[in-house]
Amino acid sequence: MHAAHPKTREDARLAILAEVSRQITSILDIDELLIQVVRLIQQTFNYYHVGIGLVEADEIVYRVGAGALCDDRGFRFTPGRLKIGVEGITGWVAKTGLPALVPDVSVDPRYVWMQSSGTRSELTVPIVIREQVIGVLDVQSDHVDSFSEMDLELMQALANQAGVAIQNARLYERARQVAVMEERQRLARELHDSVTQSLYGVSLYAEAAAGQFAQGNMDRVLEYINDIRTTAQDSLADMRLLIHQLRPPALEKEGLVAMLQARLYAVENRAGIKTVLQSDLTTRLPMAVEEDLYRIATEALNNVLKHARAGNVSVRLRQEGEIICLEVADDGVGFAPENVAGGGLGLATMKERAQSHGWKLAVESILGAGTRVSTRLEVKP
Repeated sequence: MHAAHPKTREDARLAILAEVSRQITSILDIDELLIQVVRLIQQTFNYYHVGIGLVEADEIVYRVGAGALCDDRGFRFTPGRLKIGVEGITGWVAKTGLPALVPDVSVDPRYVWMQSSGTRSELTVPIVIREQVIGVLDVQSDHVDSFSEMDLELMQALANQAGVAIQNARLYERARQVAVMEERQRLARELHDSVTQSLYGVSLYAEAAAGQFAQGNMDRVLEYINDIRTTAQDSLADMRLLIHQLRPPALEKEGLVAMLQARLYAVENRAGIKTVLQSDLTTRLPMAVEEDLYRIATEALNNVLKHARAGNVSVRLRQEGEIICLEVADDGVGFAPENVAGGGLGLATMKERAQSHGWKLAVESILGAGTRVSTRLEVKP
């Protein structure tokens, strides 16, 4: 019995091309991307086995699959690595960049039998990026002569889509790595500018205190000790902030509210600032929304820690239908926003982040009466 196909193959071709395109274009994790592709193909066409292998050095390495083989808990890709141009039909496809349609694998000398496999026919197409084979899409049947030229065309179209998505995911990962490196460099500069300078100040105060002590001027000694204590407390707060930025909890796993609570506990509470976090969100927000709301909130909190000299800070998340409101407020010294040169205190960064989504961001501050940063956005279902 051949693989079952919904409606006609042409209908299925258009349907799955549209569905794969819809589901994978926004996936930026390569492993998740590959899993989604093989599952979609297998579920749509009920193939015995669908797998994707990627080129690693001189081998094709299989990491994901779907179908009867993979449903067996004891299944392992054995062999899971094939020498390009030497082993297997997939190795030949990766070497030549040409598709292979094999009606009966038992009479094809290129075929390498896979442990527990009942494969009788196979169709393998290359995944190509910029004229370079980076992997293969492999579909198998437990019946002979199960694939046609139309199947070959469809699988090649899907492989082409997968190639574009894989390239996007790789570019995103590289950009993320660059961003991480830039962030660490920024933190290193901040460490030098704040904590290192503060420690240098502590050493100067200590030397001055020692000199005054030698002269018996105890009033000046006490002044310098107070300066040392204040500077050390400020340095400790800066260090907690930098450590939290280097090792923040996973936003995708924990969620926005948990991330904000972890930040307040790890930084503000330990710096002696009383905190309140209120939220009436009933569901998780889209990942991109949560990430940028978190960045806006933490930038506002950074300002509270560094400049506000506040005793209390509150973070509130409210949901009014499709409208989400974020507010960070403190009871610190405040400032005159119009007098902050060049959008300092991170205001420009917060506004740019909000405006990139079309959100409204407001900053209200009065000297001696604290500051409130708020943003409103619409999240459509």
